[in-house]
Amino acid sequence: MHTSGRFVIYFLLGLCGLPAVQAQQLSISGQYRGEFEVLTADNTYRHHHWMNLMLERSLGQDAGMHLNLEFNNYGTDHIQSLIQEGYVDYYTPHIDWRFGKQIISWGSAYHIRPTDYFNPYDLTVITPGEKRLGVIAAAGRYYAPARIEISAVFTPLFSTHQLPPNAGELLIRNAVEQTVAGLNRHFPGVSILPDPSQPDILRQVSPTVRNSQGGIRITKRGLGRFDVSVSAYQGRDKFLAVDEQATASSLYINPNDPAHMDRFATVTLFYPRVNRLGGDAVGSLGKAGFWVDGVHNWYRKDQFNKTTNLVLGADYRFANDLYLVGQGLYIQARSEGEKDIQAIMMYASYPVFGFHTVEVVGLYDFKSQSYFLQPQFDYSLGDAVSLDIGGTLVNIRDNPFAPIATSLFGDRWYARLSVDF
Repeated sequence: MHTSGRFVIYFLLGLCGLPAVQAQQLSISGQYRGEFEVLTADNTYRHHHWMNLMLERSLGQDAGMHLNLEFNNYGTDHIQSLIQEGYVDYYTPHIDWRFGKQIISWGSAYHIRPTDYFNPYDLTVITPGEKRLGVIAAAGRYYAPARIEISAVFTPLFSTHQLPPNAGELLIRNAVEQTVAGLNRHFPGVSILPDPSQPDILRQVSPTVRNSQGGIRITKRGLGRFDVSVSAYQGRDKFLAVDEQATASSLYINPNDPAHMDRFATVTLFYPRVNRLGGDAVGSLGKAGFWVDGVHNWYRKDQFNKTTNLVLGADYRFANDLYLVGQGLYIQARSEGEKDIQAIMMYASYPVFGFHTVEVVGLYDFKSQSYFLQPQFDYSLGDAVSLDIGGTLVNIRDNPFAPIATSLFGDRWYARLSVDF
């Protein structure tokens, strides 16, 4: 664990022990979660374990603290510790402040929320989009008249999505292969290969002010039966991209004879800078809930298109407790090497045998005819213990990163045990 992480732990644990007269008793809770998977393609067995310990304490009427310590193995034999969340709240008559590592939830859609700008996904869990990772940030929310709220967030450090072991190397290797294949199509008659001495360069994002992220959001609550927000963000995309200009410059091309060129290419990958303008609305009509969540993206590099990501959905609970969620997704590709997504996503749950539940998650992309299906049976072993048994069925087509997605979310059977304490 980094020195800064240890400092935050010691600081928050010190707050837990403060003998403040007005402080309430320290609240301690936690959860163990174990996931066990068998990939049907090659009968590979994987296991993931998490232990979260949550500590909360009120520091008088105007402040409080929250600490979520996580211990996990992420499918390896080594246990690592991290601060999933660790922050201090401070309340004034008109502004709520939060300082520390936190999860900032601005979006309103189901799992996939375009206006959740700041927190990366934890892609090691079985259900994609189910878990996000905390980021170090300073956040404030101002309560204006007429039920208007103005929120602002500043985070000095960039963090990207958490991938399973070896998935990052697979992602880079696949990007190199796809890029080199594209160069060979662009320069027919020349056999271009990855540079054996340096096939790729991954530009890390240094912790500088220039690489910080920030955003602002204005929310009007009670506009009819809806809460409506507009937001803006400046930072970096959390998905890797190929720097086409830097990659092409690694090839020497003779201006007098373009056919004479260096046969070896070094593929440069980076996290592109982006500005985003978003909006979302969530509310109800009758007994049904509705939401819309979307952003428009402007990338700093000319190689990327201006893109729009949009999610529109609804949910409804019937009298027999059948719960349905449906939403449409439209995600434009950043460049020619990527593909648009035009998909429908659904979730259904139904209680059976009193305390147990049957759930189904599904996603179908009309553009590529790819799909993801996850049925699951939740067996309750008590008030605090549950056992989930299910599987995933995945078919990804017409996508250059299909091998990676299949390795992350491929066909499998799984069991998941959760114990709250």
